[in-house]
Parts: sequence; C-alpha cells; structure tokens
Amino acid sequence: MKLFSFFVLMLTFSSLQAVQADTTKIDGIAAIIDATPILESDIQNRFQIVKDRVPGGIMTDNIHRQILNQLVDETLQANYAEKIGMRASSSDLDKAILGVAKNMNLDLQGLKTVLASKGINYSRYRKQIEHEILINNIKREIIKRRIVISEQEIDDYMSSETSITKDKDQIHLRHILIRASNPEEAKTEINTITQQIQNEEDFIQQAVAKSAGQFAIEGGDLGWRPLNQLPPLFVRALDAEQGPLVGPLQSNAGYHLLWVIDKRSASVTLQQQTKTRHILVRPNEIRDMAQTQAFADELYNKLQNGADFAELAKEYSEDQGSTLQGGDLGWVTPGTMVPAFEDMMNETTVGHISKPFRTQFGWHILQVEGRREADISDQVKRSNAKQALTKQKQDIVLGNWLDELRADAFIDIKDK
Repeated sequence: MKLFSFFVLMLTFSSLQAVQADTTKIDGIAAIIDATPILESDIQNRFQIVKDRVPGGIMTDNIHRQILNQLVDETLQANYAEKIGMRASSSDLDKAILGVAKNMNLDLQGLKTVLASKGINYSRYRKQIEHEILINNIKREIIKRRIVISEQEIDDYMSSETSITKDKDQIHLRHILIRASNPEEAKTEINTITQQIQNEEDFIQQAVAKSAGQFAIEGGDLGWRPLNQLPPLFVRALDAEQGPLVGPLQSNAGYHLLWVIDKRSASVTLQQQTKTRHILVRPNEIRDMAQTQAFADELYNKLQNGADFAELAKEYSEDQGSTLQGGDLGWVTPGTMVPAFEDMMNETTVGHISKPFRTQFGWHILQVEGRREADISDQVKRSNAKQALTKQKQDIVLGNWLDELRADAFIDIKDK
C-alpha cells in the first residue's frame, strides 16, 4: 500500500465527499511522486506550521517551491522505507497519537473531534505520524549502512588539531547548496549567486530562492554547530577565509556558500557532565507555537505545585528517545545538546527545574539532578570521536541518498 502524507488528500473520495465536490472546488494537485499526490492544500498547511521560521513570514513563490521540495523529499523517503519492508508498529503509532491527545488534555475521541473541527481527517493524521516515524527510522538505517568509521580514522581524528582545539568551538552558519547534477551549470549558478550577495539579507534571499539545502526555507540557517562536527571542507575554508561570506566550495554534493553569523569558543578544561531530565512539547498541525508555549507553561506550573517530573515526562513529553525513561537524558557532556538547551542546563542549579524555554525542536522544561567531572577514558574519547566523524559525513550521505531516490522516482511537478 502506498504511503500518503498527512497533508495529501486521497484521490478516492467517499460518496459524501463526491456529493460535496459538486459545490466545492477540488484541491489542485501540486505534484505526483510515483503514485502519491501532493496537493496545494498540503503546501498551505505546511506553511502554517513553519510560518514563524520563514524569513518575513509570507508565502512567496520561492517559499512555495521550497515547501513543495520538502514534501517531495519526505514522500520519497517514506515510500522507500515501505519498499524495503520497514513499518511503524501499531503500538508505536498508538503511543504517539495518545501522547498528542494527553498533551492537549484530551482522550482519543476528543483528539478526533479537534482534528475534525480543523478539517483534518483522522486516518490521514494517523498516516502522517507513521510517515514521520518511517522517515526517522530510515534515515538512521541509511546512516548506519553507509557511514563506516574505521579505527584508523578515529586515531587520525584524535591526533588532529580539529579534535584537540575545536571540540568546544561553535559557529552559527547559513548555508546555500547548489547540487551538481550538471557541474558546469551548477558552477555558473553558484558564481552568479555569489556576485549577488553583499550582506546577510542578500544571502537569506538567495538561500530561499536557489538553495537545495535542508534549511533553505529558513534562509539557510543551520543554527549553532560544534565546529568539529562540520565537514572538513567547511572547517578548512572557515579557517582560511575571514568571511562572513565563505566560498564557493565544491564537494561531491555540489557547490556551497557559507555565511558566518557568529562564533564562540571555550577553553578546553576538564569535562563536566550534567545529569538531567527534560520534557519536550512541539508545535504541530493542530497546535501552533503560542499554544505549545502555553502548554509548556501549564506543565511548569504543575511541577511547581509538586508534580513528579518523571511522571509528567512519561505522560506528556514528545521526545521519543527519553519519554519511557521519564525524560532521563543520562549524563550529558558539553556539545551534545543544542546551545539553547546547554545554556539553560548550565544555568540551572542541581535539584532545580528550569522555566520553559524554546529551541528549534519546540518548548522544553529540564531538571538538573547532578553534576560531575567526566571520566574521559580512552574509550569515551574514541566514542566521541566516532560520533563527531559520523556527524561530519551524515548530511552529505543523506543528500546523496536523496539524489538517488529522485533519480529513480517518477516526479511530476505541476505548474502552479
């Protein structure tokens, strides 16, 4: 059975819908991916979800194109996962959906009622949850299959300047990628783009209009990244060029431009680890960012009134990796979490709970349970090195895999 995105309207209508179609304009098809349609309403719905992250917050032709590209990529990935036999279990789906309902203080029937009031078909909503689980799982599988880190690579990394001096350095970047399906055309295009960039606003405009990067719709904003987890090509260029515009740079994926927003460094000291739990709630198709913040505030008030953090995390947190453990993240090492999370974690004293705060993933509340100086054994160092090397490679590996999926698929983009 083909996987239909949450935002995709089935081509087979019920008899009631067929009657309604006489008086209601049928949604236009924006694209067909193999046998899966993507509708204009899918694009509009996605825009409402990401609107607060879009430069200017306006649906332009370029934003429309970037959202359509996202939906195409998601459909290709989910279809591939199904093709190789990957499935999301009914129990995982039920747990995820019940988690959403609990987060809204609803039971399952109440959630269905809210969905219906917003014009969202429950079956399509359930399929979208399956869609997201499949995409996360297949990405992990592709990384596992295609990235093999040798012991020699780890040895070389641990003795390199990158490992020794850049393990705590972080950089806030924007990124433009022009894929090299036609190398000469890509080279001409990246040079033209470069000539048109005089400031950060120019870079944002070009990223939205031209970039094939994952965060193009957000003006190419990669957020804060540990320097030692960037591709070596980027690190060398950032060392060699003063910026803020860096590039063009050529890789197997295509041509790149970088814009340096900011940098920050920390002197290398004994590593301190923090024992922490967290609760994550995220905006979604039926809860916008303001409503998500309000829900995080509600959970915070419950904690202030004596609610058990672990129990609330099990019931409400949307971080699949820690929910069953009551939000327990274990001993967190510096550089593991996104900067906003790490900053709040460092500011919160042992035994206390933070106020709700926002990261790119949603709204968090964290609890600090302890701190200690890390035992940085050779085994831990090698594990950290392997993780950093994997991070360096995964964006390019996933990008190449997506190129393969596009090449093998039937993709019909309709004129707007």
